[in-house]
Amino acid sequence: TSVMQTTELSRPSRQQWAVAAALLALLVVALFLQAPHGGAFYWSDSPRHALNGVFVMDLLRDMPLDDPAGYAYRYYAQYPALTILFYPPLFYAVSAPFYALFGVSHETALLVVALHYLAFGLGCWRLARFWFDQTGALTFATLTLLLPEVAFWGRQVMLEVPAFAFLVWSAVAFVAHWRSDRPVYLYLAAALLVLAMYTKISVAFVGLVYAILLLHRNGWVLLWRGHVWVVLLLSVISLLPLIVLTLKFGQANVQSVSGVADSVASRTSIAGWVWYLRQMPFQTGWPLLLLAAFGVTWALVRKGRVPLAQAWTFWGLWFVLGYVFYSLIDLKEARHSVYILPALVFAAVAVVQAWAPVMVARLVLLTLVVATAFVTALWRPVYYVDGYAQVVDEIVRRAPRDSVVMFSGYRDGSFTFNLRAREDRRDLSVLRADKVLLSVAVRRELGVEDKGLSEEEIARVINTSGVHYVVMQPGFWTDLEAMRRFERVLVSSQFEEVARIATPANHRAHERELVIYRNLGPVSPKPDKLNIELKIIGRTIKLQ
Repeated sequence: TSVMQTTELSRPSRQQWAVAAALLALLVVALFLQAPHGGAFYWSDSPRHALNGVFVMDLLRDMPLDDPAGYAYRYYAQYPALTILFYPPLFYAVSAPFYALFGVSHETALLVVALHYLAFGLGCWRLARFWFDQTGALTFATLTLLLPEVAFWGRQVMLEVPAFAFLVWSAVAFVAHWRSDRPVYLYLAAALLVLAMYTKISVAFVGLVYAILLLHRNGWVLLWRGHVWVVLLLSVISLLPLIVLTLKFGQANVQSVSGVADSVASRTSIAGWVWYLRQMPFQTGWPLLLLAAFGVTWALVRKGRVPLAQAWTFWGLWFVLGYVFYSLIDLKEARHSVYILPALVFAAVAVVQAWAPVMVARLVLLTLVVATAFVTALWRPVYYVDGYAQVVDEIVRRAPRDSVVMFSGYRDGSFTFNLRAREDRRDLSVLRADKVLLSVAVRRELGVEDKGLSEEEIARVINTSGVHYVVMQPGFWTDLEAMRRFERVLVSSQFEEVARIATPANHRAHERELVIYRNLGPVSPKPDKLNIELKIIGRTIKLQ
């Protein structure tokens, strides 16, 4: 007989909670043992997310009540990888006490992500328990955690899984309201969705999913329910600060929705509308995707005459609205659509439990879990680029106190975070060469302008900026004349090469090594005032 059930399952017992928590915790630990650490960041945003949490900790410690904005600008001038206002702030606020307790490190940042990962897994299990038995729910949660796309981004200091943790528990509360009609669950669902948006804004489409499902169940009489309007009003009020921050400082995010010059597939084209569909084999693995496709086809053919029709409606609407939402955004990245992938997991698990006898279903699901883990482990390992912590160690050993280190390379965020992690050298500052030589519109693909400094002027700026050491990635952006002039300056008699440090990686990285140069010129003991362009928020700051 089938293990599929058409009625609401009883609430999980304490024993079931304990079993789920233990198994999912073991899975999360196993996954994070494979996570890059020790400052070996891969994605450029990752060390920035880590640094933003450090900034919050430092801000709370220093309490610059007289000039908080000036404090933030000075912090950026010292550590120019700060993006605190560009992204929603919740993850950074959560990270701050962990840094205060365990110290500033890549490992501490990963711990915060891992705790969100566990919360996400437990939320997936609890959500699935509305429709599946314990075996089906554990399979759903395990598969979702093991999805190649989820495991790839979830084991880096990124916002996808932290936002997912709040989102899935919001879904748990919403389904509880959907079934019981108790207003308290609607309040909780809205609050958790707001928290998810304060972690990553792109989960907002789920609010529309909730609204349509409630309208479908209640009809227009829903609009006469007072608590619905209270929930809506409280949600809007809660989101106002986030809206203001986004409009004021996150114009690059707004632009990614309205249109970007380097879009891989425009939303006005067919290619743009099938782009995320084409990513799914890479995101889920073929075994799960084929089984999910079979499940969706079976559900559509039966036209609602399927077990758990309510769940199919919930996940079907979630997937469709999410797919449309992300396809409408011009900036395409596979990780953006990670939030719709659990719908495919549900379809795969549901069709197996509906079609197969109990023992056969369990064997198929176990095989699916093993196959997905195999795909994730072999074809989607988390990338890393090592060596940056070693470069920082060398700089810390050599650099005079209160001096400036110039950095030129793709992973400036990785270098900057690793330097901030050295509590014994908080006196050192970072100056990015691209900020001195170029004017970059958020990222290079959107436009870059040469500031026109000659080799003599570049050498003079390095001296007057208090730069004793330069860390350089050979060949970085040397298709631009400004960067070629910069490299010529570094091989002049003013500079002495003191170290070359390899940057080993498990993928085809932008760099293979970093070179450290010592400035032999007349370095100013007190750096000149700097004009730092913050094009990501449309501002220029002038600091001593």
